[in-house]
Amino acid sequence: METFKLSLPDSGIISGRYSFPSRDRKSSHVRPLIVCIPGGSYDSRYFDVDGAQSIVSLSTSLNIPVIAIDRPGYGASTPTANTENASTYAQSQGRYLNSTILPAMWKAFAKRAQAPAIVLLSHSIGAMIATIAAGSYTGAEPYPLAGIITSGIGTQLVEGPRQGMVHLLHEATEVIHFEPAPKDAIMLQLPQMNLAPIRMCRFTEQLNRPVPCGELRDINLTWLNYWTQYSSKVKVPLLYGLGEFDGLWTCSQETMYAYKAAFPQSPNVACEIMPMAPHCMELSFQSQAWYLKCFAFAIECITSQSLRSTMQPTGDEDKSVSPARGIITTVYTTSYGDTLLERPPL
Repeated sequence: METFKLSLPDSGIISGRYSFPSRDRKSSHVRPLIVCIPGGSYDSRYFDVDGAQSIVSLSTSLNIPVIAIDRPGYGASTPTANTENASTYAQSQGRYLNSTILPAMWKAFAKRAQAPAIVLLSHSIGAMIATIAAGSYTGAEPYPLAGIITSGIGTQLVEGPRQGMVHLLHEATEVIHFEPAPKDAIMLQLPQMNLAPIRMCRFTEQLNRPVPCGELRDINLTWLNYWTQYSSKVKVPLLYGLGEFDGLWTCSQETMYAYKAAFPQSPNVACEIMPMAPHCMELSFQSQAWYLKCFAFAIECITSQSLRSTMQPTGDEDKSVSPARGIITTVYTTSYGDTLLERPPL
């Protein structure tokens, strides 16, 4: 992926990397612009590691443009000032993402990407930020949002790792540096489980970035107290994935149902447990499988949005045929080879 630095209207900077495959001029298919938002201790390279774990191979083969950002405070991106009197770190970043970063990126890259709308693809703390951005989105902003993808986040933290994070916060003031070996154990379940290539351990130090204490404090101490204030306002489709062996979030049917219930205004919510996947499933053996689901979902979002915008009511429609607005389809993988599909009655 190529790197970029973009000046923002408030004199700030957002940096990151992008993959813009050339579009077949003969193709009539619309394509999304996928904007990736990494989690804590990672910058945009999280989505661009060498080998099969990079999103680039699918971006290129499917001709789907992708941008991965360095969240404010990472890479060359300037830290976010307290936005709109936000009371938490994540609220400040999420609102800023919606009000400033995404409009500026759309203005700078939309024409080159040749995409009619954005789909957010977010992980862990990045999913916290993306949920706030999508929940703040009204449709009046100068960028079009078609969908949101979240992973590595949930409704119930695993208490042991949470207490470990809280302990680290007591010892730090501004940033926290994760030690590689404990980080691999939590994020990838390495070496105790064979869920990710061993070579990923070599990338741990390369990908490791200092974590601002504000975001680590928010995700571990306050997020679950207020997050539904934003999730309940999300009005675009949602795809949610959680690794079966996520080391930070409890993975169960109950937590899946709870996550789904937090998005009552989304027209379509798909929740899935990724079997044999750790917290950082984008770096695992299930990386390509997860990315394929994300690309398919993004294409579905952009296609349905484009087609729906062409529908003009004439007053003569067959009243027995109507859009299935509000229908929610949720997929749960409860254990290896055991899948439950819930489809509420029409």
